Amino acid sequence: MVLDQLAPRFRVTFVGDTALGGSRGTLRAMDEWFQRLFRLLPDARFELREVAVDGPPWNTRIAGLFTVRATTALGEPYENVFVQYARLRYGRVSWYEIHEDSLRFSRLCARLGEHGVAEAVAPPITD
Repeated sequence: MVLDQLAPRFRVTFVGDTALGGSRGTLRAMDEWFQRLFRLLPDARFELREVAVDGPPWNTRIAGLFTVRATTALGEPYENVFVQYARLRYGRVSWYEIHEDSLRFSRLCARLGEHGVAEAVAPPITD
């Protein structure tokens, strides 16, 4: 599980002013964030298209280009692209930041909210 890969001290940021936006630095907040992600996109599948890795074990930097495909909470198909930057210290994630096509995701959240999915328009989970 992703939570097991986080360092004791970490910071995770999903860029954008959406229900998934904001930064988190506790396991509790990250667990809540992943639960929300999979309630909004229940069958999300992530395809890593490109990856670049650099640095020593105590400061490994990774950049990845991804495509996410899913069925929304309304049963509609969803696809988006994102770049994820991460820093690892001895194999544990100490920092990562996700830059998704925020306009596409924001439109999805608005549509879900219009159809009664309140969590799609809820404030971000942060700590």
